Amino acid sequence: MDNQKIRIDFLDGIRGASAVFVVLFHSYLFTQNELIYSDDFILRGIQNFVSIGHISVSVFIVLSGFCLAIPVVKNDLNLKGGFKRYIKRRANRIIFPYYAALFLSVLLYFAFPVLQVINNTAWDGKIPITLINFVAHILLVHNLNYEWIYKINGAHWSVATEWHIYFLYPLMLYFWKKINLVFSIIIFSIITALLYLIIPFAEPQFILLFFLGVISAYFSFGDKRVIPSNFVYWVCVFLFFPISICVFYKFPAKIIYQILFGVNFSLLLNILVGFNSLKRKNKIIDFFETKPLLFLGKISYSLYLIHGPFLALFNLIMLKNFDFKYETQLIFTWFIVVPFCVLLSWIFYYFVERRFQNK
Repeated sequence: MDNQKIRIDFLDGIRGASAVFVVLFHSYLFTQNELIYSDDFILRGIQNFVSIGHISVSVFIVLSGFCLAIPVVKNDLNLKGGFKRYIKRRANRIIFPYYAALFLSVLLYFAFPVLQVINNTAWDGKIPITLINFVAHILLVHNLNYEWIYKINGAHWSVATEWHIYFLYPLMLYFWKKINLVFSIIIFSIITALLYLIIPFAEPQFILLFFLGVISAYFSFGDKRVIPSNFVYWVCVFLFFPISICVFYKFPAKIIYQILFGVNFSLLLNILVGFNSLKRKNKIIDFFETKPLLFLGKISYSLYLIHGPFLALFNLIMLKNFDFKYETQLIFTWFIVVPFCVLLSWIFYYFVERRFQNK
């Protein structure tokens, strides 16, 4: 089959929108330690919307599996160049920018004393920075201990979880190719369930979400490519609403609603990629291919890596020096601080992340 590198622009737009969604969610959390709902109808609606922003991490994981699987499904389920080349490229792409962001987070902590003091905000859970949790972050095992997982830079927990999934990915392919897809799904469902009993805070259900992305890529580009269906497309679109309600109310359980979301999103992804290959007009694709979202998609990993400490810093400075009402502080954060974080992320991308991108 044709092994030419495939680039699908609207996937970058999805990443960009998801990254901003996470940042808005975290800015909402950092403003106060407890979620306070505004009396203003419009602002309260926005709060309700951004309060499900954590589901964006599920989007990243499904997309990661999908994009990593494209060259694999076009290469008879084999990693091009073998495991060594694959893991080296993943480390180059993911780990080195992560280390740079980790050191930046530590530098900010020691440079600004306001970040070292308990202030009854969500930042309290990220401090103090100790040698043991710093070393755990360096070794990418901080997600395996609840005392370490959210320290220093809360968003970094998912980098460790995804890094561990990268080592399971070749096994997914091995069982799939040697036996069949169903057997591989069963094996990793069991692994997920066992890990969830031991370390639920590490979100081991992301193993299955990643695998769903891989499966979606297989049915988008593999030998058994599925022709997109308008009926299934509209079913997936409408299912987003009840699933979003489940996410909002955290019902019935996180592992269940995340997997339901992952199934729905991976199906929709398969259909949208099919529409895109057939050059069929679609408003969702058009939306995610707008220039602002494509730009945000380009810097999305940088934005995800560095936004936390900066949100906390500006929030704590406001709390210490200004007597803002809660609503005023929240609006200032969303419309001034968040865009500034985007600017800082673009600088980080330009000087750090892009230098580690695989060519």
